[in-house]
Amino acid sequence: MPLEARAAAGAESPSESQASRTIGDQITHPELALVVPNSESGHVQSSVGFPGRIPALDGLRGIAILLVLLWHAVFSLPANSRLLSNLFAVGSLSWSGVDLFFVLSGFLIGGILLDAKHSIRYFKTFYVRRGFRILPLYGFVTGLFLAFHLPFVCTLLHGDCSTSQIPLVSYLTFTQNFWMAYLGKWGLSGIVVTWSLAVEEQFYLTIPIVIRKLSRSRLTVALISIVIGAPLLRTFMLFNFEHGRFADYVLMPCRADALCLGVLAALLVRDPRAWNFVLAKRTWLYYLTLGLLIVLGWLSYEKYDQSSTPVATFGYSLLGLFFTCCLLIALIKPRMSQRVLCNRRLMELGGIAYCTYLVHMPLIEEGRSLLSNYFPYLEKLHIPHAQGMAALCGGLLGVVMSLAIAKLSWHYFEQPMLRRGHAYKF
Repeated sequence: MPLEARAAAGAESPSESQASRTIGDQITHPELALVVPNSESGHVQSSVGFPGRIPALDGLRGIAILLVLLWHAVFSLPANSRLLSNLFAVGSLSWSGVDLFFVLSGFLIGGILLDAKHSIRYFKTFYVRRGFRILPLYGFVTGLFLAFHLPFVCTLLHGDCSTSQIPLVSYLTFTQNFWMAYLGKWGLSGIVVTWSLAVEEQFYLTIPIVIRKLSRSRLTVALISIVIGAPLLRTFMLFNFEHGRFADYVLMPCRADALCLGVLAALLVRDPRAWNFVLAKRTWLYYLTLGLLIVLGWLSYEKYDQSSTPVATFGYSLLGLFFTCCLLIALIKPRMSQRVLCNRRLMELGGIAYCTYLVHMPLIEEGRSLLSNYFPYLEKLHIPHAQGMAALCGGLLGVVMSLAIAKLSWHYFEQPMLRRGHAYKF
């Protein structure tokens, strides 16, 4: 089974879901004024922020969570025929939804911090808002799941208990990714996706200080250095540590290139001269994006997974650069991208991405467990590949349950928490 077949593939975190819809953390807020790309004239209005929200960002987030769901529900399944193997090759990189989340997170969080850089409440407001956005839902879902894996609860319910080697407390301190890298294990499968949230939390601890302390020119140099250094660090880890492939995937410094590319994009759109240059040379951007897509298509065709050397070394950087190009194209607003990204269903999916991300793995497992009870009956009917069909349908059932719960969570739990966080101003 590929390295990520048992792990999550998603995180801007999806915690930035609604990043172009709600106040405070997102581009709707006046404090997040950016230069406005005008795709018709090729110029920017540097004194005016993006009007309202940017629907395309919700669409990008929708694509990210869709990739995650497709990976865990469909494309991570074992292919038991040559035909299925070739079909699944099309989605062999769908785990990379996590990289799109990282780029979006870097762009949105970097933009918030750049615009509030000189605020006297810079650190307090940022961390309070992040806390209200991430911790309530994360604490509820993770705490509920962990409660059923405490030794005495497992013994009471099942008569036996085999706890994870990863300390349960690490999930509450966002350090589970360190343990995963150290042990070379994913831990509890139902909440394995939280490794990417740990990466983001560690990013939140460092990037505010970097942005606050450095001038824009020095910040640009620092970010570019990190983007270049991350694949070098991954290569070193790969060949010098026992579980280097795990470390390359789950440790924040090893994934910092995607996050910092997002911050660089936030810097770019706030510089009128730089953004005008991008608009004037947008054809180059389109060709670069197409070239990256071809390379990634080749990686997919060759069925390289996250544990492969090409992906673990330079592949993550290529994914981060490709998704950054997609982000810039979305901001330029060509008609074709707007038609795709501003699809209502896709935007709604992006809006509920955070909760969907947190709950989809245990619900996919539950869906497959439920349908596996009917597997013997399917075999008696001589249905070909009955076991695979049960796993596929169970995964899709889990996805449907995840989306239903996420929609309820957004309306009745997450929005009230966001309103409390937004009461704090920069």
